Order: sequence, then structure tokens, then C-alpha cells
Amino acid sequence: MIARKVKAWLVHLYTMSGGVMGMFALFAAAQGQIRQAFFLLFIAMLIDATDGILARKVDVRRVLPNFDGSMVDNVIDVLTYVWVPVFIMGSQNLLPHIGWLAVPVIAALYAYGQVNMKTDDAFFLGFPSYWNGIALYLFWLKPEPTIAILMIVIPGILSFIPTRYLYPSRNPILGKTNWIFGTAWGFLILYLLTQEQPNPSLVIISLIYPIFYMVSSFYIDIRLRQGHMVRGA
Repeated sequence: MIARKVKAWLVHLYTMSGGVMGMFALFAAAQGQIRQAFFLLFIAMLIDATDGILARKVDVRRVLPNFDGSMVDNVIDVLTYVWVPVFIMGSQNLLPHIGWLAVPVIAALYAYGQVNMKTDDAFFLGFPSYWNGIALYLFWLKPEPTIAILMIVIPGILSFIPTRYLYPSRNPILGKTNWIFGTAWGFLILYLLTQEQPNPSLVIISLIYPIFYMVSSFYIDIRLRQGHMVRGA
């Protein structure tokens, strides 16, 4: 039993390391080291994508019933998916006016305030606050003001619409496809972060996975609403 508790605590410590990455990402962003900040946010995202798998493998909820790892995970997610990306958007003037930062902040707080933000059938309900990705593409693409505003307003609105979004590490629907595309996307993002001036063509190519994720999520949500797909199957 002691060995199982040690393993469970090690998984929680692994989850907590994502918070450490988020803290250092904030420090890097404050010092203007934006590529380093995004690299650390990417590591935090990788931890977030894998800690749940480990937690279920060692059955942390049953082994440590008085410690809620999901609450720890949410605290870290708000730091790494919301606050640090929003800070980067503001400090790097990626939006026409700092007031636009209210959109991701309010949208994310609404998302995390929902008791069913993560549904019983393993979906996110509403846009899953991937503001780190949006901040990254704003940083790379430097779009014109109207496009930049749309890049935060559209997902901001989608945060309030109860549409299902794939939960790649848990949902079996398109699970293998998501992992393959997501892994390829991750390697490409890491490569681009090593470049001071990333190849614009590769940046555009890297958008294939986010587009696939959004389109497949909308498709699956529609099919589930029409009763043509079994939830969790």
C-alpha cells in the first residue's frame, strides 16, 4: 500500500511540475524572453496532456482519496492556458488595445466556473481555453488588427456556447488520429520555437492540426446531438 501511495504522490508531483513551468514561463515573458516562455508553456501543456493517463493508471483517486489532483490541475491550467498567455498578449502588444484582453479573461473564468466544464462522457463543454495556442499564433503571425481581434473574439464567444470539444487524452473518439496529429504538431511547434524567425510557411502548415481539432469537434458534437454516434464509444 505504501508503494502505491508513493506512486500516486509522484504522479501529483508530476502534475505540480506543470505549475513550476508556468511560473518560469511568466518570469521569462516578463523579461521579454517570449520564445522561452512559449517553450515552457509547451512543456506545461505536455505534462497536462499526460498526467491524467498516469493518474488513472495508478488510480490516484482511490489511493489518495483526500487529495484532489483535478483541482491542482485546474489551478495550473488557469496559469498556463490563461494568465501567462494573456500577459504575453498584453506585454507584446499583440492586440490593437489592451482592453481586448478582457475577452479571454472573462471567457476563461466562465469556462472554469462551469461545474460540467469537463463532461461525464469525456468532452470539454465550450471552447477549452487554449489561449496559449492563440497567443502563440498571434505572436508568430502578427495579423492585422481586425484579424487579431477575431482571433480572440471568436473563441471567446465559443466559450459560452455548450458545444463539445474533444478531450484528446481521455476521449476515445478519433483518439489515435488526434494523438498522431497532435504529436506531429507538437514536434513542429518545438522546431519552430528553436528559430528566432520561424519559417512562415511552416507556421501556416502547423495550423492544420488546430483546424482539424476544431472541425472534428464540431462534427462529433453535431453527430452526437443527432443521435448518430454513441457517447464515449
